[in-house]
Amino acid sequence: MSQVFPPAWRRSVGVLVAVLSAALIVAGGVLLAARANAALIDVPPTGAPGRLVLSSEPYPAEFLDISPGHAAFWQVGARLEDASRATLALELRKEGELVQHPRGLTMAVAVCDVPWSSLDTGPVCAAGEREVAVATPADDFTASSPVFELRPLTPTSPEYLLVTLSVDDDAAARADTTLMGLTGRMGVGLTAVAVDRPADAPGTGGLAATGADAGMLLAVAAIAAGLLGFGAALRLRRQEVGA
Repeated sequence: MSQVFPPAWRRSVGVLVAVLSAALIVAGGVLLAARANAALIDVPPTGAPGRLVLSSEPYPAEFLDISPGHAAFWQVGARLEDASRATLALELRKEGELVQHPRGLTMAVAVCDVPWSSLDTGPVCAAGEREVAVATPADDFTASSPVFELRPLTPTSPEYLLVTLSVDDDAAARADTTLMGLTGRMGVGLTAVAVDRPADAPGTGGLAATGADAGMLLAVAAIAAGLLGFGAALRLRRQEVGA
């Protein structure tokens, strides 16, 4: 993830918000978020407050009873504060029996210019829908994944990600008893790099000096993004064939 830093610009890192360590991820006994209260909720920062603010629907992001034909949907909002522009990159993580099973979990990520609606009945993007990534059981994203570049953020142009969690929906999957009771851990990491003019450049604004090398700060953000950005425990229940 090396970067070239032009002399006319300096980059400093927007701190990743809401990074969870693997030790905090719930592996069982999860709670179902009340659908009546579903809304994008700002995720509390786990480190120093930063310019990248994440929101989640549901929050906490915990799901049960994913089964063939019944996917789960998770929306993440990313917005920029106190900076004029920032690049935004996505990474994925997944582990556990459910994601390793040949008919197991698939993660699909799409992005929208406005909040997704109708998450309960079928997500709808009213403007700017774009497919970003798909992770199948064949993809080993336990420790790393490709980096998916998203559109730059500005204070007036947030991004809204939709993570779709699903398993195969066919007769073989419905009848496959080896899927019963499997659990998995899935995560997303978002890294923002704010771009401002240096202090001696014309114009107003700019980021406060950090006293640290920009390349080092970028590396720190990448490590933070490598941790799991949300915890979810998924329990697959068998669905009758033809149900």
